[in-house]
Amino acid sequence: MSRPLIMRFLKQPATIVGIITALLFQVFFSLIWITGYDHVTDRVDQLPIAIVNEDGANAQPVVDGITQSLQFVTRQDLPLKAAKEALEHREIRMIINIPQGFTGAISNPSAKAELRYLVNESNPQMVSNVMQTVALKVTAAMNTQSSDTALNQTLEAMKLPKAQAEIIKSAASSRISANVEVIHPTTNFAQTMVPLMIVTASFTGAMLLAMNLQKASSNLSGQFGKWDRLAARFAIMSATAVLTSLVGTIMVNSLGIHSSHGFLLMWLFEFTVILSCMILAQFSLLLLGDAGAWLNIALLSIQMLASGATIPRDVLSPFYSWIGPFSPAYYAVNGMLDLVIGGNGVWKDMFYLLCIGAAIAGLSIILTFIRKETQLSQEQEPVPANV
Repeated sequence: MSRPLIMRFLKQPATIVGIITALLFQVFFSLIWITGYDHVTDRVDQLPIAIVNEDGANAQPVVDGITQSLQFVTRQDLPLKAAKEALEHREIRMIINIPQGFTGAISNPSAKAELRYLVNESNPQMVSNVMQTVALKVTAAMNTQSSDTALNQTLEAMKLPKAQAEIIKSAASSRISANVEVIHPTTNFAQTMVPLMIVTASFTGAMLLAMNLQKASSNLSGQFGKWDRLAARFAIMSATAVLTSLVGTIMVNSLGIHSSHGFLLMWLFEFTVILSCMILAQFSLLLLGDAGAWLNIALLSIQMLASGATIPRDVLSPFYSWIGPFSPAYYAVNGMLDLVIGGNGVWKDMFYLLCIGAAIAGLSIILTFIRKETQLSQEQEPVPANV
């Protein structure tokens, strides 16, 4: 290796582009991830919890006491059935259910009282950990709140004699148990990582394909019109999405991660994810030319963060919580959680992915329409061979 050779490398545009790309990966990921994850633990109280009181007015002081002690975003307006549907769709993160007869049970010194908790593990791992910790703390607080205002108010509302109320308060510290019901339990940690893997692999592959299609399109610009080249891009992306989604689905299944919805739906969903990512990555290059590859680096970082694959979107910085629903990764994560862990929102997520893909494809067509046609080179007449 010689110094002149290194200098000749540095004079090549591809070398300079490569160095800039490496730098931008560091800049974009540092800027986006640190600002996105900044003070996430301070926003854990943004995770919504539903409190369902089925024991009437006597239990309302208990509900108020739980609400004040939790300091989480709470909802009390949902009946149990509606709360379960919201939990299924990740609109709330846990249900605290005060069953009918709860206050009657705590008023009887010889009876046991039970609080029910419903947690959906078809979520980022952080949600399950936080919610199960909350369940333990609420139960422990209920078991030691003989001096707590909520329990005193409950006993006063029941108009019990003072002596009986004191007996109940002293015995309550060990009579309230927690019944934690987990819906869609995870049996393998790898299941929780599949959504992030699909998002990362899909958009990274889409970025690389878009870069190479951009180069191929530029090389063919003198021979074929802009509409022919755009149509060819879409055809190649569609065919590639079919193949790569099939390979990806086979790999996931062969490694032990299966879907209760079946192989074909997982394949169809992954195809939709990959195709929408390809259309988005291509649009960046149609918009900015080769510099669009750098925009795609930022989009990759934003989507990995805002998708909710690693931590719930509720606790992200406001900007990333807002922008998430506009990206394919948001719906890719929701759908893959439904497929590999459990849930019923796959078709809705697939619909939104198709809408995003169609909207960006429409913008690509408009952009192509606005751009001037490249002057086609005239084909040379074939030269007769000498006899």
